[in-house]
Amino acid sequence: MQSNTATKFLPIVSDDKKLDVTLSDDQAVIRLSTWTDDLGWCGQKTLSLDVDMLDDLHRVITAARLKLNRQKAETHGEETKASSVLQFPSLR
Repeated sequence: MQSNTATKFLPIVSDDKKLDVTLSDDQAVIRLSTWTDDLGWCGQKTLSLDVDMLDDLHRVITAARLKLNRQKAETHGEETKASSVLQFPSLR
């Protein structure tokens, strides 16, 4: 994909963080910025990787997301079980 133009994608933005992805010259560039009052968006980290690695990155991120979702479901399930147990009144 040798090209002189960069392809930019819409950034992912939260309250104080922004993640930008750009494709340029066989490289995927991922930039993390944080919002600082009076300065605006400040670059924190930049990761450049070969575009051939994007499928592998996607696979790893998906695996991590699935694991986190399973852990949340297990934790939520334990909380639900504990909160659904009724306590019998004592007979004193």
